[in-house]
Amino acid sequence: MISKKQIILILCVILIFVSIYLSYKSHISQCIQTNQNIYLTLFGTDWVDYSQHSDTIIFFCYNPKNKFLDIISIPRDTIIEKENTHLIRINEFYAYSYRICKDHNQASKQILLIIENIFKNKISIPYYIQIDYDTFRKIIDIVGGIKIKIDQPMHYDDNAGRLHIHFEPGIYMLDGKKALEYVRYRDKTGDIGRIYRQQKFIKSFFKEIINPYYFIRIPFIFIKTLRNIHTNLKLWDILNLLIEFKNLDYVNLTNIRITHLPGKPFRDLWLIDNNEIDKIIELLENKNSKSNEKVIVEILNASDFKGEAYELTKELRKEGFDVISYGNYPVKQKESIIIDRVGDLQSAKKISKISNIQEVITRYQTGLSHITVIIGQDYKKQGE
Repeated sequence: MISKKQIILILCVILIFVSIYLSYKSHISQCIQTNQNIYLTLFGTDWVDYSQHSDTIIFFCYNPKNKFLDIISIPRDTIIEKENTHLIRINEFYAYSYRICKDHNQASKQILLIIENIFKNKISIPYYIQIDYDTFRKIIDIVGGIKIKIDQPMHYDDNAGRLHIHFEPGIYMLDGKKALEYVRYRDKTGDIGRIYRQQKFIKSFFKEIINPYYFIRIPFIFIKTLRNIHTNLKLWDILNLLIEFKNLDYVNLTNIRITHLPGKPFRDLWLIDNNEIDKIIELLENKNSKSNEKVIVEILNASDFKGEAYELTKELRKEGFDVISYGNYPVKQKESIIIDRVGDLQSAKKISKISNIQEVITRYQTGLSHITVIIGQDYKKQGE
């Protein structure tokens, strides 16, 4: 007769063999073991005029060797040049594909081809996740809400679309409904302003989920929302990614670089900067650190505190940074910010530590400086 210990041993052996088999079959697991980049795109979709548009498009690249995650938001109004079509914006292509095939998976795969073309077909994106806004609300409610600081009034009314957004400045714990209003809000800055708020929301979401209370609710989130999420990731792939992502710094974001597709506004659209795309591709493929080069910095004072740009210039020069200019910013600004223009997150974070300026963003834009520091009205408070 088989004892309990023998049964447990047999079950353990079976579990080991099943794990080995699933790891062998999982492409993501193989990428992790061989240190190959993992590419994934998230689509957030909504119903507008009886069409399913990809209102939010976020590209992810995870490098297992360096435990580094790149997150690149793609404006929904990005201009896509494609022959034999009247479509212009990238979000229209999802609606068009879905209208024809009535299948989220097929529509997602079609948009992946377009995004690969944006990256000049130098990278292949095998994975996607499609989630609608109703599912987004459910996830935020299950998590228990996300804390967000709102600096400017946000007011918008669309009676036809039944969308009413009203926020005054302050700190909010947003439930699913309010969180959706926050990430959908568009002001005079258009899609780029909304992307900035979405990225701010992502950072706050990261800081919430590191709490063990939230982490243990992840299986419950899957159970409650799996039916409404469309993806070609297998369960074993998702588990492998969750295990890998535990190595990311969700508080200081030292190995998470968040930005948007480089370009400029063109009428009501977003025109891609193809030269900057080449540089992003090089960064994604090589992950070379720019810290061995001389980091060129400019410092601009957007506060009422005189002399702060000069004082920070002296501090940064002592640390080896090449501060080529310092002066006044054209307008006053409430918050201080560090803008990484070349993807050198490591140097930007070092400046953040020296200056005690917490807000660091990456915005690819070739110029004289690699990093721009803007001193806002909160700078004195940060230094105290």
